Amino acid sequence: METIKLTRARTHAAVAAMLLGSVAWSGGALAQNVSNTNPNAVTTSTTTTDAATTNAATTDAATTNAMTNNAVTANAAARGQNNNSGGASSRGAPTDPGVRGGDPGAGGALPGLNDVERQYFDVAKEVFQEVDAGPDGLGPTFNLDSCSGCHSQPTIGGTSPATNPQVAVATLMGAKNVVPPFITATGPIREARFVRNRDGSPDGGVHGLFVITGRSDAPGCNIAQPNFAAELARNNVVFRIPTPVFGLGLVENVSDGALEAALAANAQQKRALGISGRFNRNGNDGTIARFGWKAQNKSLLLFSGEAYNVEMGITNELFQNERNSDPACQFKVTPNDSTPLVAEDTASPAANFQNDIDLFAAFMRFSAPPTPASAAATPVAQTAPAAQTTGAATATTGAATATTGAASGTTGAASGTAATGAATATSTLMASASADASSVLPSAAGSAAAPSSSAASTGASVTRGNQVFSNVGCQACHTKTLTTEKSPLTGQSNVTIQPFSDFAVHEMGTGLADGVSQGSANGNEFRTAPLWGVGQRIFFLHDGRTKDLNEAILQHASRGSEANTVINNYNLLARDDKQALINYLRSL
Repeated sequence: METIKLTRARTHAAVAAMLLGSVAWSGGALAQNVSNTNPNAVTTSTTTTDAATTNAATTDAATTNAMTNNAVTANAAARGQNNNSGGASSRGAPTDPGVRGGDPGAGGALPGLNDVERQYFDVAKEVFQEVDAGPDGLGPTFNLDSCSGCHSQPTIGGTSPATNPQVAVATLMGAKNVVPPFITATGPIREARFVRNRDGSPDGGVHGLFVITGRSDAPGCNIAQPNFAAELARNNVVFRIPTPVFGLGLVENVSDGALEAALAANAQQKRALGISGRFNRNGNDGTIARFGWKAQNKSLLLFSGEAYNVEMGITNELFQNERNSDPACQFKVTPNDSTPLVAEDTASPAANFQNDIDLFAAFMRFSAPPTPASAAATPVAQTAPAAQTTGAATATTGAATATTGAASGTTGAASGTAATGAATATSTLMASASADASSVLPSAAGSAAAPSSSAASTGASVTRGNQVFSNVGCQACHTKTLTTEKSPLTGQSNVTIQPFSDFAVHEMGTGLADGVSQGSANGNEFRTAPLWGVGQRIFFLHDGRTKDLNEAILQHASRGSEANTVINNYNLLARDDKQALINYLRSL
């Protein structure tokens, strides 16, 4: 018993030291006494199923359990509900001030491009916004009819807008589609994936929401939509929302070596937090894939070709074959998009011989990354009274309990008493802490609470949030800075960028798991979502289940998640420090 008490005390001491630290975490004792409680950082990744195993589908029983829980979340999303596995903090919930207003700070070309490159970007952006129809090869199954339809918040190249265009496109030009229940006018743009085929074998592919049947530009086509009601009843549907494409050319130009070094950095502290992560590598040459929710796409060109095919139904030189080969529904030669052999009349001579997917990739490759807001433009929420919490935070189980379950259920290394008693033990351990660090956990430190957000300047709150981001361990996955290698584009070599991602995939636990494997990423894993531009996003996590950043953070904690310790650290924060973190994220 004395040994157990000593072990617990060391664990609490390490948590306290880490929370009181800044960028350089203090986690030696934690590394010795907490094994594999699996935390991540504050990513905004991922979906709906509850795959009961750490690795995807190892037994029939585990697969059945994963399928059942997966569809429970899918059906909840269809009803417009949230499924918050992370739980609420007993120390009070912050308020998400909402989408940052002002200039988008994104959507333009990279600074420093020459005139030829800028002309090429401008044409590529125009093509990215083109609306396709039957004669262009739209369908036979599709989710939307333009790239910019999905990528429009806060501007062209972003993510899902406030008003979902999928509702209108369902019946555009006389189409007879029924809008599935998980698509709503004010909800996120979604694609639907089926986890398994009817015979029980893995599926995981995108199933187009709509068909061109009935459209005036598709005479004679008479195919039916997928039976989403039946698949929802089978707990077999999971969702993905669009990812922003700003600055992705710079991400593409970060070397594998730089990514590997970033993932290997601060190894002891990451082990102390339970964070590991790995890269989803190309199966042929072993290089790192980095695009998409599971980092399943190796390049921007592949990303473009796949999206053109599965989102709009348009075949191209990377995906040449129709997904539905009914000849009555084919209105253009295959592939629908191909390299022109005669110059097209564009404002860029360089674009005249490019096909659509080359230009989509060019738009992303030449696009500048999001610019963080100035302090004056960043919204800062008022701190709620002590007895008040948001519905998102209170609608679920306590995060401390959830974290306890994750630690004990996954590794058995941390007992429920140790995890749930952390706040009390930390209170004792931190009573003698230095006053200048006490505002990280003011109640635990026994000192006066930090000034509320309403009493602090916007800049001070955001600056404080930056420190909290590092203190709790978010940066362990959300790597702040990376540097590009030599680039063929003017002025883009050796550029330092701040994507806030390690571009690795991490185990995210049963609360976010979707049961879909892509490349080497299993059904529980997701890529660390880049946080640049997050201040102007409306919907969070891979399936868009919440609009609230606090809830998105809490959702990272569930059984088997690498984020559990980090989220537990977050829950131990005073309300003001949580608020500062939310304000900081909204400034990005």
